[in-house]
Amino acid sequence: MKLPLSVYYITQNEEIRLPESLAKVTGWVDEVIVVDSGSTDKTREIVESAGARFVHNDWQGFACQKAYAASLCRNDWVLDLDADEVLSEQLVDNIKALFEAPIPADIAGFKMRWVLSQPNPGHPFRHDKNKKILRLYNRKRAAIEAEKDSNNDRPQVREGRVLYLKGDVLHRTLISLEQMERKYCQLSSEQARYLVAKGRKISAGRLFVEFPLKFLKYYLIHRQVMNGWFGLSVSITAANRNFMRLAKAKELQMLAEIEGQSRAESIR
Repeated sequence: MKLPLSVYYITQNEEIRLPESLAKVTGWVDEVIVVDSGSTDKTREIVESAGARFVHNDWQGFACQKAYAASLCRNDWVLDLDADEVLSEQLVDNIKALFEAPIPADIAGFKMRWVLSQPNPGHPFRHDKNKKILRLYNRKRAAIEAEKDSNNDRPQVREGRVLYLKGDVLHRTLISLEQMERKYCQLSSEQARYLVAKGRKISAGRLFVEFPLKFLKYYLIHRQVMNGWFGLSVSITAANRNFMRLAKAKELQMLAEIEGQSRAESIR
């Protein structure tokens, strides 16, 4: 008997990391849905060979893509996974045990521990700050808000309790610094457009403090200092993403003001 549970992913060119994640969920959940935004590698073949459903949807941001993927699920209970996340054996066993009896109606979802776990133990990126994240939830009580260019892709609880489920989501995050830099470049552009759409004003003073504050956050609080030269590189890249989302937003606002002034002058 498969569990009345839907698992959904969003992907683009994830032939390297997706197979391990899919292998942990196929066979015991009711359905697996993969929403892809235009892969040019073997992602589609991997998805279909695993018996999962492959759906194309043009990219509009992380929140929109995940909300769309969740909307395709036929079960109320869903598990939100990224292609670089693998369920631990303990977590798989605990999810199965959870569905052996009806889940109380007032429970909205379950948080689980999210831990860095590189496939190669020799990789210099070995330490990161653990988190507890909501990934298993009831769509009647929690949902992701689909806002264009928003990266707030975590489900927001509307009503009900959130409990903790033992077991880890193993985060196989980094392929390379180049991959990280590409992802963050795209992400900072999306976040900039989102900030502008929300009417957020970016001060020059905020720009001057953003990079050093975020660098210290990643390097010290997130313990990247323990990862040596690689942790230094990751902290700089991550802090630069935070800085560039603000700089790009301020640039967009500046260009909009210049265009508005030009229009006003042409009318006069």
